[in-house]
Amino acid sequence: MALGRYITHAAVLLLVLAVSGYASVNRNVDLNLRLGAVNAQGLVIGEGGEVGTVQLGRLSTIVKPVAIPTDVPQSHTVVSYQVKQGESLKDIAGRYKVSVDAIRWSNFTALKNADKDVSTGDKIVIPPIDGVAVTTRDGDSPTSLASAYHVDTQAILDFNYLRTSAEAALPTGTQLVIPGGKGPQFEKPAPALRLSPSLGSSSSGSSGFTAGSSGTPVTAAVGNRFAYGYCTWYVFNRVPYIPWLGDARQWYGQAQAYGWPTGQSPRPGAIMVTYESSWGHVAYVESVNGDGSWTVSEMNVKGWNVVDNRTLRSGGVPLLGFIYPPKR
Repeated sequence: MALGRYITHAAVLLLVLAVSGYASVNRNVDLNLRLGAVNAQGLVIGEGGEVGTVQLGRLSTIVKPVAIPTDVPQSHTVVSYQVKQGESLKDIAGRYKVSVDAIRWSNFTALKNADKDVSTGDKIVIPPIDGVAVTTRDGDSPTSLASAYHVDTQAILDFNYLRTSAEAALPTGTQLVIPGGKGPQFEKPAPALRLSPSLGSSSSGSSGFTAGSSGTPVTAAVGNRFAYGYCTWYVFNRVPYIPWLGDARQWYGQAQAYGWPTGQSPRPGAIMVTYESSWGHVAYVESVNGDGSWTVSEMNVKGWNVVDNRTLRSGGVPLLGFIYPPKR
């Protein structure tokens, strides 16, 4: 009888052990299935393998990084460069991996003529990327520079590590980079202009002349950064304290951004802004007549570098508005 009890107890113990082992095996399998990628990563850490960009040995020993960045960090600094003998703009642009236009825009006063190249000993600035290197003038802000050079304001703030508001005036003389910026149009060689009889007078009887070929020549005002021979260049000469840059079509909005008065009525001395081309057009209001018409002087309507006068009426041009320059 005692022997029978021992046999019964042994059988029960074996049954309990069997059930317990079966349950634990199922639980581990179930956990493995549920853990998925996390468990796989844990197995890698224990047995070796790759996790992210790092190769591991057993027990998480780092063997070597799988990928190490090898690119040279992007420079944010403008380069001052003196041209060596025999170098051309194309050579320099290729060496610094920027476009020829980027160097021209960054040295616009000296290189605004599309046919001009650099000479030995010239000192130029080179932007670190395609864009424009600029030195701020009085009244410049990130917003005004972004508008003038056709980029997003945030791009200027980020690339130059500026921690100021978009509208805040920047310190005069600060050197900045306008990434991806595009400057004014470059001067082109003057075409051979043949004056027609109608060029001397318009239908309204107002007189005109050709600057640089006959009549009274137009000389650039100090600080004129607009492309020679175009309407913006001419109007800046008449109002030589315009603080903004950009195409003619942008002038109306630029004036408002700078706090200059604008409106829809012509006044003597006002700047007329129209959509007469894809770039827009600006002209200088010479007078307002008793019948409501107004007379403007302008450049680049009859031809490049040609100044003429027109008398206009409301509805006669695709008018954007008038800018009223503050008195100086």
